[in-house]
Amino acid sequence: MNCEDIEKLSPLWHTGELEPARQTAFDTHVATCQDCADALRSQISVDSSLRDVVLAVDPHLQQSARRIETRVAAEIAGERSRRWLFPSIAAAAAAIAAVIFIAIPRPAAKVDARVLADASRDHTVEVIQNAPRHWRTDPSEIAAIVASQGVSAADVKALEATGYRLDRAKICRVAGLPYLHLVYAKAGREFSVYMRKKSDQPLPDALSVAGSLQVASFSRGRVQAVVVTEASVADCDRFTHTAEAAL
Repeated sequence: MNCEDIEKLSPLWHTGELEPARQTAFDTHVATCQDCADALRSQISVDSSLRDVVLAVDPHLQQSARRIETRVAAEIAGERSRRWLFPSIAAAAAAIAAVIFIAIPRPAAKVDARVLADASRDHTVEVIQNAPRHWRTDPSEIAAIVASQGVSAADVKALEATGYRLDRAKICRVAGLPYLHLVYAKAGREFSVYMRKKSDQPLPDALSVAGSLQVASFSRGRVQAVVVTEASVADCDRFTHTAEAAL
């Protein structure tokens, strides 16, 4: 795969729609081509800036847009569930979309509800429901996608201070932006960590409950992250605090 191929396939890469063989070739090239890596990071920055502009519009327009977005997402999920014969996935996604996040006492701050909802839905579909996804488990492949997102491998490794080990990784979209989806596991328990390079509007410290899931967010050092797990509130808070301290 060459630089021209990377340019043509980057839209599919950003949305996680490349088939496994092309995804591997794409990541391998980007890991060794600084120009392509810089171009991808530039596009991510543009996406982030565009999102900031959209969020700055009138609140009533935001609410209307979100209602449309939720309806379209539900219809897409329903179509995919019929096509892939995973009816429970669409039901879980719809349930997560309807959740009202209940704040748990912790340093209070406003966090975009779409980030929490998307991360919760993604964890439900990809980890709990175990929907077919092209996960990276080989350390060299994980290192390639981590580097492609401008995140340091040391930051990813640092979270193992929690006592959980990195089991697998992939790139996914959270609130329209590419995030590293990192799954840390121990004794059958799993934590999803959605990590990306810290933006101009970093995620605040927050801990919420979404049905049976615990959802935390934070920004430390060079990264920001969302943590999602079925573990208890206390375990989620402990994992998050340890991760923050390690960064």
